[in-house]
Amino acid sequence: MALIEMENICKTYRAGEHTVEALRDVSLSVEEGEFVAVVGSSGSGKSTLMNLLGCLDLPDSGSYFLDGVDIPIQDEPDLCRIRNRKIGFIFQHFHLIPTLTAAENIELPLSYRGIPRAERKRLAAEALDKMGLLSRASHRPAQLSGGQQQRVAIARAIAARPPLILADEPTGNLDSATGREVMDTLLALNGEGHTIILITHDPGVAAMAGRIVRIQDGRMENPPESRQIYIPAPSCLSRQ
Repeated sequence: MALIEMENICKTYRAGEHTVEALRDVSLSVEEGEFVAVVGSSGSGKSTLMNLLGCLDLPDSGSYFLDGVDIPIQDEPDLCRIRNRKIGFIFQHFHLIPTLTAAENIELPLSYRGIPRAERKRLAAEALDKMGLLSRASHRPAQLSGGQQQRVAIARAIAARPPLILADEPTGNLDSATGREVMDTLLALNGEGHTIILITHDPGVAAMAGRIVRIQDGRMENPPESRQIYIPAPSCLSRQ
C-alpha cells in the first residue's frame, strides 16, 4: 500500500443557506519518498484537501489510509496522536511561538509525544544543524529573518522523523530569493527520502516537485507523469 491512499473523497460545507461541495470524488495516491505539488486557484479545494491529508478534518465519504491507518474511523484523540507522530506541518506564516527560542519551538511538539527532555534537546539540535541554524538555537523568532524562521519551522516538522511532511504555501510569505532557498531545502530533504506534499498556487514553485496534481472546483484533474526537472544546490542545508 502507498503511504497515502485516498479514494472517492467528498467534503461539503454549509455556507449560510447554501451547501458548498469543496471536494467531489477526489482520489490521490502518494508513494513513500515522493514529492507531490498540489496546485489550484483560490477556492479550488486545495486547502480542504490539505486539512483532510493532515487529519485536521474528516471526509463526508470516501476512504483515506495514511501509512496503513484507516483515518475516517479514528476518534479525535487518535487523530491527535496520528498528527503528532506521522505528519510534520510547514505553514506559510511559520506559526512559531514568539516567546520560545528556536530550539524550544522544535522541542515543544516532541514533548507531546512523551520524549524525554535530553532526547528532545538532541533531536532539536540535530534538526537545527541540518537546517544550518544550530548557532541560532537560542534566538527567538523576532531575532530571525523570515527565511530563518521558515527553516526553524522545517526543522520542527522533521525533528521527530514523521513519514509525511505537509507544506502549505511554504514560500508564500517570503521574497523570491528566500523562497528559492526554502525550496532548495525541501528538495534536499526529499532527496534524503522524506515524503513531501506541497500545496501552492505558484506554478514556478510547483514545477520544482517531482509530480504535480491539479485541483479545480473540488475535482482532481488527471495527474501528469512523474518527473524531476530541478536539482537543488548541494549546499542548501548548510546556509547560515
